[in-house]
Amino acid sequence: MKTPESALYDESRRVIFVSNVNGFNNDQHDGDGFISKLKPNGTVDNLDWVTGLNDPKGLAIWKSKLYVADIDHLVEININNGTIVNSYPISGAVFLNDVTVDSKGTVYVSDTGGNKIYQLKGNTISVFDEDENVSGPNGLMAESETLIMASAATGNIGLIDYQTKAYTNWTSGIANADGIAKDRFKNYFISNWQGEVYYVFTNGNTLKLLDTKDAGINSADVSMMPKENILLVPTFFNNRIVAYQATYE
Repeated sequence: MKTPESALYDESRRVIFVSNVNGFNNDQHDGDGFISKLKPNGTVDNLDWVTGLNDPKGLAIWKSKLYVADIDHLVEININNGTIVNSYPISGAVFLNDVTVDSKGTVYVSDTGGNKIYQLKGNTISVFDEDENVSGPNGLMAESETLIMASAATGNIGLIDYQTKAYTNWTSGIANADGIAKDRFKNYFISNWQGEVYYVFTNGNTLKLLDTKDAGINSADVSMMPKENILLVPTFFNNRIVAYQATYE
């Protein structure tokens, strides 16, 4: 792995997709970013599955499509053959970061640098939300009633109503909040990019489970293997995907 930012487990295909920034060059359009495929046991299936990206970060799946946030483009990949079928430019985007898809196939992508959340409906990109609560948006997760947003700027995790855009603060205190993953008990793992992972209960209470800051190991856009209770943590500059077995008492 080369500066892995996101690891996404595809349960139906039994594969882990990994976005490799390949050196963090202030989001330069250098074309050296790529997507890898790993087997569930962590072995590399195809290191250079999709190449020619710039700084790919967040990943999301809808049917046979893999969506990738890539600086100022939302890239659509055909999972069946590993080809880029669309690359949607987002005018004014600064630092596209995470991606999620709701139950209707609407794609949401956060712009951490531009303080906006965009959406893709059909083939049209538009602004979903840009109010004062959308500050440094990073991790996103589309739930049935609300969009969960992790703010890297404030450390708050908020719930955004799809229709009214009303914002509810769910929990706070997760500095540099990054990825969001849901377990089979319907609670959440939320990472702090600097090297922490928190367990967040549905009532908003938090429990810190992991802290690798002193070792200089990041924790970026996490993903869950729900049946196995395994959390996948991309370590960014540490160039690994680390798997943690979650145990429950």
